[in-house]
Amino acid sequence: MNRGVLAAAFACLACALLLPAQALLEYLLAGNETRRAALERGVDLLRGTLALAGLVLVLVERLAPRGDDFEPLLRTGIRTPPRLDASALWALGGLVVLALALRTSGLGSGLCFDELDTLVHYARKQPREIVSTFDSQNQHLLYSLLARLSFGAFGESAWAVRLPAVVLGVLGVLALHRFARLVTDAREAIFSATLLAVSYHHVWFSQDARGYTGLLLFTLLGSAEFLRMCASSHSRGVAAPLRYGAWMALATWIHATAVFVVAAHVLVWAGCALCARGRRVGTAHHQVLSGFVMATTISLVLHALVLPQYIATLLAPTMPRAQVEWKDPTWLVAETVRGLSQGVPGGAFTLALGLAVLALGLRSYWRQSRALTLTFLLGVAVTIAVLLATRHNLWPRMFFFAAGFSVLIAVRGVVEWIRIFSFGQFSGLLEKLTTAALALSCLMSAATVPAAWLPKQDFEGAQAFVDRERRPGDAVATVDMTILPYRDYYDCAWTPVDSIEALAALERAHARIWLVYCTPTRLKAAEPELWAHLERDYRVQTTCWGTLGGSEVVVVRRDAGAR
Repeated sequence: MNRGVLAAAFACLACALLLPAQALLEYLLAGNETRRAALERGVDLLRGTLALAGLVLVLVERLAPRGDDFEPLLRTGIRTPPRLDASALWALGGLVVLALALRTSGLGSGLCFDELDTLVHYARKQPREIVSTFDSQNQHLLYSLLARLSFGAFGESAWAVRLPAVVLGVLGVLALHRFARLVTDAREAIFSATLLAVSYHHVWFSQDARGYTGLLLFTLLGSAEFLRMCASSHSRGVAAPLRYGAWMALATWIHATAVFVVAAHVLVWAGCALCARGRRVGTAHHQVLSGFVMATTISLVLHALVLPQYIATLLAPTMPRAQVEWKDPTWLVAETVRGLSQGVPGGAFTLALGLAVLALGLRSYWRQSRALTLTFLLGVAVTIAVLLATRHNLWPRMFFFAAGFSVLIAVRGVVEWIRIFSFGQFSGLLEKLTTAALALSCLMSAATVPAAWLPKQDFEGAQAFVDRERRPGDAVATVDMTILPYRDYYDCAWTPVDSIEALAALERAHARIWLVYCTPTRLKAAEPELWAHLERDYRVQTTCWGTLGGSEVVVVRRDAGAR
């Protein structure tokens, strides 16, 4: 038996048996008795999942076939990439420098509400509180922990809370190159990584203090390991399943939607198993199934402390009584088109052309390997199905984990486009035209990146406007999603109002009222009476736009007697 695996299993079992549960509970509580019941269950679950992890490690290692050759589940479509030569390493090094430069420019500008929520409610807490709290779907556990570590190293600031997203984004560029070398040639691999590095959307999310770039990174690493196991014809023990399990568990720890990626892998594996009937692939099944078991087990350990809170929080409906367009599939399509158009030169026209290119890329990958193409697509399909079934808001960011796959398909589509329209003539010229077309695509994408450096939500611009225009005796009010930013981050002495009655009381006490709100779609759905009052009695003074679509910050004013 592998000594390293045996030592890890023994360590897990020892921790489960010897863990001082009461001392750990008091440490996690830090005097907050309101969390005692949930954390008591969490500590018990931690001990149980650690014991489970030890047993699973022993079983997986003991049952793993040793050195037998067998038929792979995937016989085509997956490559064995050669070692990178010096020129390729230099190219990757330059790409990392470029990606880092693009993601650190303007890093401190305009935090949006979700980022401020992460900063105020999680990143300011101690690590023991972060890993034991899951009271909101805005809590991306691993990201909040990384943001807290960033604060500890650099102090609290907008750029510090975003720094983990930058690092995870740059690593995601490398992960895409690594994944691409499994499924395509060296040219497509480097251009895919370059296109991601200079992508408006990837730069935008790399400057978003949330877990999305980490989710993309771990999805690529886990999917690469999954495909390697499916294409393997020789067992190497527990190492590959353990790597897969670790990557996908980290993915779930940074964002819950990673579960849908694992579900997609399960569906692809089931399809491969169905197609492989009659072939000698039993050992291959063991590797992949062991990977799924390891992913589940490690994820349970990471989530054990918050599992009692986790299930209730994730299953809670989003804005259950509000009729909001965010739950409408047609809104999702329209918002996705709008967002994608923002990130490409030429807008909707280029996007329409891009859809044709994507169709060519998909056709090419489908011919290469149906299982590989389904690995690209099924995660998105499962996510859509679950969100529709649970009546969850259909935000386009929920599908960002598939951005790397989309880039691969787009690059392949460009290659296919040039091949088709060259009519197969002049092969030497064809290679040069293809390289030129890919380089031009990267340059066109890079031209849109500066727009990603603008504020995501311009709370600061609205604050400056009000401070400049208000008179002595004027009241300034915040409502809904502007309460937290101005009260808990910008430390403004403005009056939060949470109902139309509270606003009416403020109006009786002051002749002139300034009110700052944001995200009109949410406010209209969540507070329809208040929204109608604002529409009738207040006048828009300025609108501060940001790059987060539909989340503009609006300043309105009411003068006594005005209608």
